[in-house]
Amino acid sequence: MLPVFRSRKDRLKPYMEKQLSDMLFVEMPVDEFTDEADLSFMKGVPVPVRKDDLAVLADSGLSAVKIADNIAIVLGSDTQFRYADQYVRFLHRLFDKKLVKVFSGKAGEAMKVGNYRLGMAYLRAGMCFDGDGRDAMFAYAGGCRYWYLALEGSEDDTELIKILKSEAAEYFEHLTDAFPDYAPGWYYLGYVYLNGGQYLKAQLAWKKYLTCADRDDTEQTAPIEEIEQRVRELDDPVKIERGAELLKAGRLEEGLAVLEPYVGTEYSKWWPLHFYLASAYNELGHKKEAAEGYLNVLRLSPSNVDAMDALAAVYEALGESEKARKYTEKAKIVRAGAADEAQQ
Repeated sequence: MLPVFRSRKDRLKPYMEKQLSDMLFVEMPVDEFTDEADLSFMKGVPVPVRKDDLAVLADSGLSAVKIADNIAIVLGSDTQFRYADQYVRFLHRLFDKKLVKVFSGKAGEAMKVGNYRLGMAYLRAGMCFDGDGRDAMFAYAGGCRYWYLALEGSEDDTELIKILKSEAAEYFEHLTDAFPDYAPGWYYLGYVYLNGGQYLKAQLAWKKYLTCADRDDTEQTAPIEEIEQRVRELDDPVKIERGAELLKAGRLEEGLAVLEPYVGTEYSKWWPLHFYLASAYNELGHKKEAAEGYLNVLRLSPSNVDAMDALAAVYEALGESEKARKYTEKAKIVRAGAADEAQQ
């Protein structure tokens, strides 16, 4: 059973709610919205009005469509807003499920010009409106992926990127569970797993995509060929991941035997390989090799706080306290930057 979107812990709220600063909340007679639908439940419920709407409100009043648009921003900024239940009920009373596609279209327009928060507000509103619907889930998961891809490489957004990756993975997984024959879900889930360094999961998701994709549709020929190539390219990364699992299981020598041959190959540019090796060397007591491995991680992934923490501990064990303090402080700075970003 799918989780109710508005009942979940809203991890994106700190990054979204500043949009509410542009809203005023005004009580309006319910008969101003429509003469046809029973909106008595909205009596006494203030509706959101943007500051830019005040002149129109005073002159001719706001249409139900405009109010719905403002409601979308509020729901998308704070999914557990005080009047969220009434707002969702309002949307259901006046609109059908095509509203999700309207919100998705508005989200796409906003994100194309770099307004990711506004775009995400519309997608989150779509989830509040129809959280177990295929279109809403696909749009929301895809929006999270689109945003984190735009942010990658930013040392100031590490926490937001982490949340967006988790949200994308969770909802592509929900989507493929609920609609297992929906090929686009598997297509993008594979990319989410790939971006998270989960190579076996990516390969399995893409194999599922290939079983669901319509090979008679000529428009699908290029994506199918692309994923067939991706599946083949993941053979070595999957072996690397299995080597890492051996390390995590405490089978250090076996894991190193799998991973060490990849050093000096094209996979040396993958920071996870160096992290796995460094962790194994650390467990085996090879502190200098571990330090060099964690430094390799930071050369490839400069804001990797896990590598900074591990490197600080290794330097402390080696008696190099000054270097240990250096990386402890760097990790604090990165984390503080992420916390500040969340408050903005």
